[in-house]
Amino acid sequence: MSLDKELRVMHACEVGATGVYRGHKCIARYFYRSSIADLDNMRLHEKDHSSIFMGLLAHRKIRPCFAYKLFFLGGVVYGALVGLLGIKAIGASTSAIEGVVNIEIEAALEKFEDEPRICELLRAMQLEERQHQESGENLAGIDYVLHRPIQRIARVGAYAAKKIALLL
Repeated sequence: MSLDKELRVMHACEVGATGVYRGHKCIARYFYRSSIADLDNMRLHEKDHSSIFMGLLAHRKIRPCFAYKLFFLGGVVYGALVGLLGIKAIGASTSAIEGVVNIEIEAALEKFEDEPRICELLRAMQLEERQHQESGENLAGIDYVLHRPIQRIARVGAYAAKKIALLL
C-alpha cells in the first residue's frame, strides 16, 4: 500500500474510532455516568488524531477516503450497540480495537521510517492509544463472560473497516 493510501486509511479509521467513543458516551450518559469523562477523553484523543491525519492529507494534497463520514456513523452505531451490553463490554471492545490500532501503528512506523515528522506524530498517538487499551482492560476486568466474543467482533470490525477504507 502506498504511503498516501496508508494516511487515507488511518484517517478514516480514526474518524470511525471517534464515532465508537461517541456511541459509548451516548449509552454511558444513561447507564454508566461515572465513565463518561474517561470515554469523552478517549473520544477527544481520537478526534485529535483524525484532525492530524486530515492535516497530513491536506498538506500532501491527498483526498480523504470518499466515505470517511460514514465511518463515523458506523462507529456510533457499533459503539452504542456495544454499550448496551454493559460497561465491561465497552472495556473489552476498547481493549481489542486499541490493540489493533497499536499493531497498525507499529507497521506504519516502519513504512514511514523516512518521514520523521509523521513518525513523531504516530508515536505520540500510540502512547494515547496504549492508554485507551489499558483503560479498556481495566473496565472489562478479567472475569467478564463476553470478553472473548466481544474482542473477536471488535477485531474483525476494525480490520473490516480498514479493508473498506482501502477500497474507497
